Amino acid sequence: MKKNQLFACLLFIFSVLFNQGCTEPLDLIAPTHFTRVPPVLHLQGTIGSVPSGKRQILLTWEYDTLSANIRTWDVARSINDTASGAFVPLEIVRKSASGYSFYSDTSGVLQSQNISTDSLDIFYKVTPNGMDNFVGQPSDVLHIIVRKF
Repeated sequence: MKKNQLFACLLFIFSVLFNQGCTEPLDLIAPTHFTRVPPVLHLQGTIGSVPSGKRQILLTWEYDTLSANIRTWDVARSINDTASGAFVPLEIVRKSASGYSFYSDTSGVLQSQNISTDSLDIFYKVTPNGMDNFVGQPSDVLHIIVRKF
């Protein structure tokens, strides 16, 4: 008797599943944190020197100033490697009250006596952080070639 009840129950379940089937798969939900924080625009870098003679790379970028949801930017650098894991965080740049946002890199890696080859390929990436603790989409990677002199 129990076998018949089990068989009837399984037959009912399989027939419902066979007739009804599964619903169509749903699309993934688009991440909203990329649109909550204004993106980094026009990331640029120039090579120069400070008054003491040290070599300097000055990074500047723009952002949507009408958006109030920006707190800081994370600046990361990679040397001779564009893999995501190779980027090392350098500094957190706070939003200034006025003017453009910038970062000045005068680290020892850039100085001519520390460059063992004829040039260095340096890659920078800037990631915005919102006031609501959301992290925005990282900027495009900026490639700068520093030559030994």
